Amino acid sequence: MLNKPAGNNRYLKKLNQASIMELIRINGKLSRKELSELTGLSPTACGSITRKLIYDGFLHETGHGESTGGRKPVMLEIKPDSYYAVGFDIGMTQMQVAVADISGRILVEKNIEYKLGISVEEAVLLADKQLSEIIKERKLNRKKFLGCAFSVPGLVDRSTDKIVMAPNLSWNHVDLSTKAAEILKMPVYIENEAMCSAICEHWIGKCRNIGNFVCINVESGIGAGIFINGALFRGTGGCAGEIGHLVVDENGRACGCGNNGCLETYASVRHMLQRANERIREGYSSEYVEPEKPIEWNQLVKYAQKGDSMCLDILNDSAKFLGYAAAYIINTLNPEAVVIGKCFKQYSFLVIDVLTETAMKKALPYPASKAVIMVSDYGMNSSALGAAMIPIRKVFGK
Repeated sequence: MLNKPAGNNRYLKKLNQASIMELIRINGKLSRKELSELTGLSPTACGSITRKLIYDGFLHETGHGESTGGRKPVMLEIKPDSYYAVGFDIGMTQMQVAVADISGRILVEKNIEYKLGISVEEAVLLADKQLSEIIKERKLNRKKFLGCAFSVPGLVDRSTDKIVMAPNLSWNHVDLSTKAAEILKMPVYIENEAMCSAICEHWIGKCRNIGNFVCINVESGIGAGIFINGALFRGTGGCAGEIGHLVVDENGRACGCGNNGCLETYASVRHMLQRANERIREGYSSEYVEPEKPIEWNQLVKYAQKGDSMCLDILNDSAKFLGYAAAYIINTLNPEAVVIGKCFKQYSFLVIDVLTETAMKKALPYPASKAVIMVSDYGMNSSALGAAMIPIRKVFGK
């Protein structure tokens, strides 16, 4: 019992520090007087906390504000280049790496390719190698890293941080967190890739001032990250957002989950390519598509842009089914925004009208009138960037 007050004091101190950091982040710059008024802390307590945050390098003084009578107040701001974090997005054949500083400024974005079938140990060693190279090239201090986070295309058990399953990586019940902490020697966080993209949108993207939104990722699979009242919604087991397995056609294609006609079998990159190459094997050819020659994803988008009817039809069909999913989300969660990201950014200019019109037609008119459908600015880098924000967000009490 004797230790409880001291523990409570430490907790309150950290809570107050986080509150002050978050207020400054949201407002850009604040004076000590403004912080005192916003937090309800006494000027003495506020001064003590900000002095500690300046000493530790989280804040710095930057110029003067407008006077309200008397001396101009000294303004406080998040100190850039003081602390860093790194995010790793592990895909089937490539790893996206992003480094950001505590202010949310993106310092490094890299893409490393590898062969299909990367193991947990190989992924961790590759991440460590990339981080070491970045630190050397950018002359960063490794001790100033708040931590790292791994974005994975699968289900994560929030109670253990173990990956329950990541089918596209052939990982089942693996402990990436422990292995990474041993090698990288810093705090490690594990998060689903769609959740990471949603974090990216909320922290530095289009949803910075939006509390209720859903971020849909289109890649080899399809997933969603959900924010409700400004906080991530994970569900009971941490697997909320598996919209790739919404059944949009019960008599449709077989899905790896065991059902037929899942959204993923119509709108994921993998299945769009599968459909295109089936058509080519059946004899389809055009000015752009050569007979019996398989095409890759970038070619499919390029040919659609040039006017190839098959490629454009496939992308439009994908957008229509994504529109169905957006309508389900609008009706069920009543969000302010639905953001479509990852590979969708590459072809969004061709199909966004189809997606939006379908969603607004299928959704109920009232919730549809309150929602806006947007395309992510970050594309394939969103999950790595969101992962990099996870250790940073901890400083702000998130």
